[in-house]
Amino acid sequence: MIVCKKRFIGLSFLLILTITVQAQKEINLLKKHEIRLLTLLLSDSINNTTITVNNAFNFGLDNELFTNSTIIKKGKEVYIQPLGTGRLYISKYINGKLSFDRIDRTIHSGVNFFAQNFFIKDTLYQLGGLGFWQIRGILNYYSKNTNQWELVQANRSVQTYFDNQKDAVLHFDDQRTDPKVFVSNSYYYPNYPSSFESAATDSCYVLDINTRTWSALGKVTEDYKKIFDIKHSHEMDLHVKNLYITQSQLDFYWVDFEKNKIGTFNSKENNRLRENWLSLYNSDKRGLQSGFQFNLGNDLYFVKLDKEYELSWVKTKLNLEEININNTTKIYTTRASFIEIFIGIYNQHKSIIIVILLLLFIGIIIRSNIFKSKRIPKEVVTILYDNFFNALTIIEKELIEALYQSHLRGEELSTKTINKIIGVQQKDTLTQNKSRSDHFIKINQKFKMSTQNAESLFIKTRDSGDKRQYNYSLNPIYIQAIEKLLKD
Repeated sequence: MIVCKKRFIGLSFLLILTITVQAQKEINLLKKHEIRLLTLLLSDSINNTTITVNNAFNFGLDNELFTNSTIIKKGKEVYIQPLGTGRLYISKYINGKLSFDRIDRTIHSGVNFFAQNFFIKDTLYQLGGLGFWQIRGILNYYSKNTNQWELVQANRSVQTYFDNQKDAVLHFDDQRTDPKVFVSNSYYYPNYPSSFESAATDSCYVLDINTRTWSALGKVTEDYKKIFDIKHSHEMDLHVKNLYITQSQLDFYWVDFEKNKIGTFNSKENNRLRENWLSLYNSDKRGLQSGFQFNLGNDLYFVKLDKEYELSWVKTKLNLEEININNTTKIYTTRASFIEIFIGIYNQHKSIIIVILLLLFIGIIIRSNIFKSKRIPKEVVTILYDNFFNALTIIEKELIEALYQSHLRGEELSTKTINKIIGVQQKDTLTQNKSRSDHFIKINQKFKMSTQNAESLFIKTRDSGDKRQYNYSLNPIYIQAIEKLLKD
């Protein structure tokens, strides 16, 4: 009995030791510069702010898990969200001691690199991001009930992500009864999945948080683009009530998305902010590891972390009374593009539009059959075909002749030969495919308009070896007509 009791005590001790070791592994060992930053933020118990920092601030986590982190201050608490994971940590003072604890129960990761986090009232939201070969366009929020990220069911998605190489901008305004989120220059993959090259929509969107409705405000102007085309490591990203404050080439700008205005600070104030910036970043003798800015109310902080992980900052005032309201430009053109108008109408009347399109399709088929049944005199046919051939360019005639010769040989005309004829043999594959398609579409359009034939001159079939490409051949019913044109 004594032996069993000793074994039980030994096993209990071993279990306690194992749990203790595992618990120690979960503890995030904060470094000196991280403690300094958190202490600075928590010294203010009233104001809110949002900061994006690189992996020099990893808060004891494995750098391979995430790209950078968002620090979101909400009153007396500071939240840290490593982007690329669903993890959420909270830092606050408890009985005079700085705590740092994980509060989420997220399992999966890897879908929200370069996302944006922000508080609206008491809810933490996240928008966009990259992951698993996709650009996210969804909005989600952190639920205090499930301790996980939940989806916000909006009327549409706005795909985008926010890194230093892109000019996408997010601004949130939670000081009103109808909080708004603004996004300009969202990004998407136009040729996904054949290409992962992203493109900007050149549009500005607004989300009404209460109704969960996205709306397109318009197309961003060239003046706006010029400011945000230039990216650098010290770009300012402040959200002060209804204004978004930023910096480009040491000029400081204010942006009012709702009033569709962007302007600068007055010359004196702009110079003062510039001097504060230069006093910290331009005197960097040991090399900059990380630089960022944030505000706590009207207090503006320029922060620097050098290569030896020494954190320093310059504190000044942000005076919004010194903004220049007389010399402004528009952010976006309020006249919506045709595509945006069509998408809006389609979303509202989807069923009716589908029925109308179906009826139009049936009508076109019936009309085509009626015209096909009509016979045109041979003399007129000859004139129509001559008109078609005379309307062709030299390249278009060469394409037809090359296809005709391939037909006589019983072969398919190679895409290499077609590329050489239209002069895109040195271009990339996507450009070649598009150029070939454009040429054959134009010839078919000229053929149908000139000859009044319902069927196309060319037949398009998928390449058996590469399903991404198409092969083109002459329609057999027109071989004799084309032969006559070429011989004449």
